[in-house]
Amino acid sequence: MMRSRRSRSSPSRSSKRWTRARAPWCARRWRGREAARVSGPLLALRPRALGDVVLVTPALRALAAGHPGAELDVVTEARYAPLLEGLPGIARVWPLERSGAATAALARRLAARRYAAAVDFFGNPRTAFLCARTRAPLRAGYDLRGRRGAYTVRVPRTATLPDGRREYAAATHVRLAVAAGGRADGLDARIALAAPAREEAERLLAAAGVGEPARTVGLVAAGTWPTKTWPLADAALFARRLIAGGRPVLALGGPGESDLVARLAALAPGVRVLPPCGVAALAAVVERLAAVVGTDSGPRHVAAALGVPTFAWFGPTHPDNWNPPGAAHGHWFTDVPCRGCDRTTCPHWTCMTRLDPDEAAARVVAHLERHGR
Repeated sequence: MMRSRRSRSSPSRSSKRWTRARAPWCARRWRGREAARVSGPLLALRPRALGDVVLVTPALRALAAGHPGAELDVVTEARYAPLLEGLPGIARVWPLERSGAATAALARRLAARRYAAAVDFFGNPRTAFLCARTRAPLRAGYDLRGRRGAYTVRVPRTATLPDGRREYAAATHVRLAVAAGGRADGLDARIALAAPAREEAERLLAAAGVGEPARTVGLVAAGTWPTKTWPLADAALFARRLIAGGRPVLALGGPGESDLVARLAALAPGVRVLPPCGVAALAAVVERLAAVVGTDSGPRHVAAALGVPTFAWFGPTHPDNWNPPGAAHGHWFTDVPCRGCDRTTCPHWTCMTRLDPDEAAARVVAHLERHGR
């Protein structure tokens, strides 16, 4: 009876029980020793957000390479699933919904799959709960307070690098994958694009009035955090400078950003606006563009995964963590002393306002002359 009652407990209660518990006796902090190859299916968890899902793909490759022959399943939010479905080595993508009932139902399905290993690349209470409920013999995750009881193998979220540098986000995930028996296969992110997404991209570009996508620059002015968003007047002036120089501009926006994109287009006549679309179609549009520039954002990581040049300006986030490797991906870091603070709110917020739009345009033009497609 007790077992039956536990299986029906709500995700919120169960996740609290797991996240408050002390690590079991078998849990260990990873010391650089490679985990044994498992015989059975693997599970990786990374629900969101767009850029983070893209950046976990090198770690997924590492898991598949370290456990050849094992099926690899991934848990992510439904809107990001098309970017992972069809990637080599991924057998199944489980869509995650945020409701408690949906999480409990998914936990039961994952437990029935009898995974040999589960790796939580997110580490919030919901994914820690799901990872624990798999009852996989090997459960790996980040050594975070309130989460460590869900895992049998834990690694630090941050790593100390020489000269005070910060660790690239994809490298952090690969480090966790290696602790779970993975074999590193580079840090280049990769995503899947299906034919229907490319067909929809053609329609979207036509609807936006983009006649030469290969010469068009995608512009992202917003950020998932208010502190990452570029002032709208600066973004509009930047767009006008590019258009005056013969570079068409397509404004890219995500969910909830349609008003901001519309105001940007009103301030910068000639800017094209991408109609609302899903993540897969957005990625297929990005694939056709000359470059993606703007704030530290998900579309920029999508572009890098598709081999499209990028250029980003950083304020509260740090390019060491979030700028893709390679000369094709340039950046401009604000010069305020508190830059890279990782704050989602700020009482003074001067970092992004210090990025002059005229200088930004000059830097982007120079970057495209060197690395444009």
